[in-house]
Amino acid sequence: MPRLAVVLSMLLASPATAQGWETFDHDLGAGAAVCPYDDADTGEFFCFAFACLPGAEGQLMFRVAIQGPEIAQEAPPLSVHVDGKTVGMMFMPLLEHTEMYDFGKPYDPARDASLLAALRAGSRAMLIFGIGPDAKIYPVSLSGSQAAIDKVPELCGAAPLDLPEPD
Repeated sequence: MPRLAVVLSMLLASPATAQGWETFDHDLGAGAAVCPYDDADTGEFFCFAFACLPGAEGQLMFRVAIQGPEIAQEAPPLSVHVDGKTVGMMFMPLLEHTEMYDFGKPYDPARDASLLAALRAGSRAMLIFGIGPDAKIYPVSLSGSQAAIDKVPELCGAAPLDLPEPD
């Protein structure tokens, strides 16, 4: 099975288009994800999700799944920019190391609610994963993000999101 199919099967219920946000719910977790980068020639990809892991229902988190060059850091930073504004930065510890890298950070409403509000309301995002010359920059469409993010609490058995109005 191609590596991208593995990550999409992990993050998305069905490997539909990787450009817009989709929801997923299966034995590897549930949530909302977008996969803005897929290089069929090299097998490299990048996916970003707001989700929960199996067996961790009610515990929401941000996840990054990436396949590509060696990741030099065990907790690289992820900087999130929406419509030209920096809306969040978090260090993403390595969750597991299989055929791809899987990083995650628990959702903290006090820290992350404005980030989610911006992702729901914006039109374009820029995700910068890593730091220095090895950082990867991914432009992301926010098409479908509001509907997908709004479904995550139900998919994960979590309390409804209490998000501020976006700036």
